[in-house]
Amino acid sequence: MAISGREQRGYAISNSKGNVKRINDEAYKVKSQSSKGFYDILKTVQGWMCSCPDHTYRNVKCKHIWAVEFSNALRQRVEVERINSRSIEPLTGASNCIFCGSDNILKDGVRHNKHGDIQKYVCRDCGRYFTINIGFERMKHNPKAITSAMQLYFSGESLRNTMRSLRLLGVEVSHQTVYNWISKYVALMKNYVEKITPNVGDT
Repeated sequence: MAISGREQRGYAISNSKGNVKRINDEAYKVKSQSSKGFYDILKTVQGWMCSCPDHTYRNVKCKHIWAVEFSNALRQRVEVERINSRSIEPLTGASNCIFCGSDNILKDGVRHNKHGDIQKYVCRDCGRYFTINIGFERMKHNPKAITSAMQLYFSGESLRNTMRSLRLLGVEVSHQTVYNWISKYVALMKNYVEKITPNVGDT
């Protein structure tokens, strides 16, 4: 697909510091390339609107709107990378028996199924066997993508913005898939929290 001249100029504008000023998610100011002023870029129900003559009189997607979109995409990518730097890591092993709490446990082979290999454990105190179910075994996508989606969503991003941010990581999912992940793991966390008995004092 050919890149238009406006798109190329918009990319150049977005790469120069100070050219694109974000007011909020729906309002930007983009520096004019022919004067010292700035054009107003506003998000409406019809899409982005720019106060420049090219957009106002020709009703085309001007270089300033392209600059905002490139700047927005870069900001979302930086946010995704920042979240991934502190992303939740999936549990990879057990340290205590899930039945009696003993730390006297041993690995006892691997259980094979169509969703992958799962480590089995045996407790030497109570003699019971168990596996650690981290909740991701039957999921098509990797745990890091799922946890990143949840962190983005609970940071205030919409389902569609979360979907677009994941696309920057090479994860192609629909906003409905993101919604399904949120619904599943919120329910899992709720069930887990309800089983916890707080250890509190009299104060």
